[in-house]
Amino acid sequence: MTAVTDPAVSTRAWPNRNFRRLWLGSAVSTFGSEVAELAVPLLAIVALAATPGELGAVRTAQFLPFLLATLPLGVLVDRRRRLPLMIGADVGRFALMMIIPITVWAGVAGMELLYVVMFAAGVLTVLYQVADFAFLPEIVTHRQLVDANGKLAAAQSANEIGGRGFGGVIVQAVSAPFAVAINATGYLVSALSLRGIRVEEAARPVASARPSWSEITAGLREALRHRYIRALLGEATTFNFFNEIFVLGLMLFAVRELGLGPAQIGIVFTAGGIGSFLGAWFGSRVTGRFGYGRVLLIALVLGNTAPVLVVFTGTDPVASLVLLGAVFVVMGVGIGIANVHAVTVRQAALPERLRGRVNAAYRLISWGAIPLGAALGGGVAGLTDSRTTMVSGGTGMALATLWVAFSPVRRLASIDDARGAAPAG
Repeated sequence: MTAVTDPAVSTRAWPNRNFRRLWLGSAVSTFGSEVAELAVPLLAIVALAATPGELGAVRTAQFLPFLLATLPLGVLVDRRRRLPLMIGADVGRFALMMIIPITVWAGVAGMELLYVVMFAAGVLTVLYQVADFAFLPEIVTHRQLVDANGKLAAAQSANEIGGRGFGGVIVQAVSAPFAVAINATGYLVSALSLRGIRVEEAARPVASARPSWSEITAGLREALRHRYIRALLGEATTFNFFNEIFVLGLMLFAVRELGLGPAQIGIVFTAGGIGSFLGAWFGSRVTGRFGYGRVLLIALVLGNTAPVLVVFTGTDPVASLVLLGAVFVVMGVGIGIANVHAVTVRQAALPERLRGRVNAAYRLISWGAIPLGAALGGGVAGLTDSRTTMVSGGTGMALATLWVAFSPVRRLASIDDARGAAPAG
């Protein structure tokens, strides 16, 4: 396994050529994904006349693989070389996402096809993300992890700034199918960038061709009993569940109650991206002064509580647009700081041999909450109204912080305190 091993090396990850390749691939693919985050639901609402229940079903199909496929894919990641898995996942997602615009242009698209494509692409997204989490520590040193995660998060935040705003403009100026095609192309460019990484991944021993149930569930057991991972997992799961309800209500409220266009909705999400970029870029600078766990907790309070302010939205489109933009900026700053710190804690606290499976278990639970939230959000919107759905989702997001507030994570002074930490006492 090839990585920078000089103990005197800087904590900066950018001089590492392999990291720059990984960063470029991640940046390009997430830009396309951010375009699709706005384009796919708008395509469903406008081009396919989706009902609130059908819109929730699209999101359910997209994230259901995190419930069904995460654990076995985590075993696969711990058994195989990670880089080829990531490249294959990118190529597969390119092919799948191109099906959507092609069928729309051919006049044969339907909601059923959208469900299937989003589910299949979701399986490959699970594979890529589990492998990516485990692969990063192989190409950067432990001291470079915080900087590397910060740069990856900053790129993702920058993509939120440009991606969803650009997606809104493209949808309004050209079409939603064309915006989805841009998403697909991003995956192809990412695969080409990853092919330029030069690393000798060590072959991993395989006890048997078929993984045992104990091997599959090892990551799940570790995630649930580890004192740091368990708290972060509870926060992420609660946040993702209610965030899905919040965003679904927001999309319906913006389109049907306020009459906002795609470009204006894109502005709201762009505001969140600006906040996330600022949080990811400057968050590490305050860590040394105030302590790792304390900064993480304050960031969660800031980001998770901001959505509650949507209760003050009214019927005036301009005033509501300004308020939503402000909410997303504050929310983005908190989440931008918290994400960098939480991911780094998880990577530092876990042994390499379990990193893939524990991350798979983490995503099984935390991302598995997304389709459940989407399904419930669609039902709530159908029974009540979009504004009630949005407000209830924002209120639930604020409760997520309690997991970390009452855990040992808030007492971490530095990332070294989490390195190789034992599970529970």
